[in-house]
Amino acid sequence: MALKKVNLSDVTVLIRTRRRELGLTQKQLGERLGIDQRTVSSLEKNPGSISVNRLFAVLDALQVSLYSSTDPRDESSLARLTVDQLFRNAKIV
Repeated sequence: MALKKVNLSDVTVLIRTRRRELGLTQKQLGERLGIDQRTVSSLEKNPGSISVNRLFAVLDALQVSLYSSTDPRDESSLARLTVDQLFRNAKIV
């Protein structure tokens, strides 16, 4: 399978598409995350509003794994990544 460069704007499509694949409503996903439906709707519309912690919580709730091509043994390099850099060096499955 060919890898596609994932941009931050792709996150909204990823969240919405995967939520629908799992047969979840925005309200149900929100319940899994401890947030309300309006916040889920906002995450699906505006990727700039998502924090790194919330992003990983959403990916976990949607059973999506994120693999970075950054060397995991170099924790300092991972700590310095911005969300956009993380997605530029990531494989989402």
